[in-house]
Amino acid sequence: MSVEAPLSHGQLFSWREIERYPPGWGHEANLPSTWDLRGLSPALVDRALERLVRRHETLRTTYHLRDGLPVQRVHEEVRLPVERVDRQVADPTEHERVKLERLAIPFPMTGDLNWRALMVTYRGAPMYLSLTFSHLIVDVWSIHHLQDQFKALVAGSGAAVETGFTPRELARRQREESWRPRQAASERYWRDVLAGGLTDRLPTLPARTEKERLELTLTSRRLGGLAAQAGRTHGVTPPAVIMAFVAAGLARHLDTDRVTMSLMSSNRFAQEDQHNIGTMNQLIPFVTAVDRGATLAEHIKRLHWAGAKAYRHSCYDFDQVTAMAARAGEDPGHDCWVNHLFRAWFNYVQVDRRPADPADQTPATLRWTPLAQSYGQAFRVRVEVDDGETRVLMLADPDVLPPEAMVDIMRTLALGLQLAVTDPARVLKDLWSGHGWDLPEALFPRELPERAARAS
Repeated sequence: MSVEAPLSHGQLFSWREIERYPPGWGHEANLPSTWDLRGLSPALVDRALERLVRRHETLRTTYHLRDGLPVQRVHEEVRLPVERVDRQVADPTEHERVKLERLAIPFPMTGDLNWRALMVTYRGAPMYLSLTFSHLIVDVWSIHHLQDQFKALVAGSGAAVETGFTPRELARRQREESWRPRQAASERYWRDVLAGGLTDRLPTLPARTEKERLELTLTSRRLGGLAAQAGRTHGVTPPAVIMAFVAAGLARHLDTDRVTMSLMSSNRFAQEDQHNIGTMNQLIPFVTAVDRGATLAEHIKRLHWAGAKAYRHSCYDFDQVTAMAARAGEDPGHDCWVNHLFRAWFNYVQVDRRPADPADQTPATLRWTPLAQSYGQAFRVRVEVDDGETRVLMLADPDVLPPEAMVDIMRTLALGLQLAVTDPARVLKDLWSGHGWDLPEALFPRELPERAARAS
């Protein structure tokens, strides 16, 4: 037996984003997780997985098209999509290789469960569980909760678990009259953003279309610690500090004094949404001034509060927003509103709970991705904080931001974070005045990667 329902706002946003991927890129919607099973029995692992699936509808949900529109179908029972293999694990990093191999396998958008797992045992004893989820059904926040609950189940914890709203319940609530004030507020916000204009200098692509993109990754253990320290100093969040200097670098290289940044919002600010298991992320844009005469402290706070205002309105019906944009005279000139409305986006993901150390002296690295995602927005930054290490992944259209500009934005970020802690009274234009080229190697490498060295 199954129950069919419309999609929640988060599910619909993920659907509209993923359906625009070009052929061969469907795996980019995948999210991984590896769970340590050592010391557990196979029966205990199976019982815990079965209880998780019974507890959470999203693990029993498939997607389908009904009259051309996506719907979710929640099944009462499903067969666990768990593959099993018994082998000796001689390489302690094997789970990382297996994670990447399985991450590269896309899920069909319709007709099947959007998660899978591989249980590796040795002589019958469980070693680890490699899971892959589609962003259609969960976000990183949900995966953390699922892992915590799995650990509690195998530990025999009988404590009650707060499960939050299911995606089906969220979809119903978002269509009730009581939700109407929130919807109206989001629509007013979107009208203001559209009236203010988006960043026209960033070209956008039709759905399923590929174009050359470059991706540059700055990796530093110290950088994330400085962002957290600067956040405490200025009363803002670490993501806001990093985003502020990304926006400053973008404005400089677009030769503009205002930028449109789009933030990936978790939409879990209300206490009642803290334990929802599902996909709730949505992008929300904001237009802000970038004043090169402002102090670093003023710039950081301006970007923080502009982002905070945007977050208040980040749960919305994507199809309604695209219709509103069309009525407002927006014309993407193609069929991909995701690319058009969110031309420059920023996402910050805290993969685990380990804090970064601002005093860590491990040398930073700067690397070009051999095969960058050749679709989507002309500018995108994703920050991943994992095991005390911060990775800043910047994707750009080389016709808009050539390699040397991308390197300069990364340098601007590193220098800005350092000065935000040591000398926040400096003005923004000082970031490009020639100061700071002697950045410590823990923040920015002295040796540039080959592509950047040729371009710089």
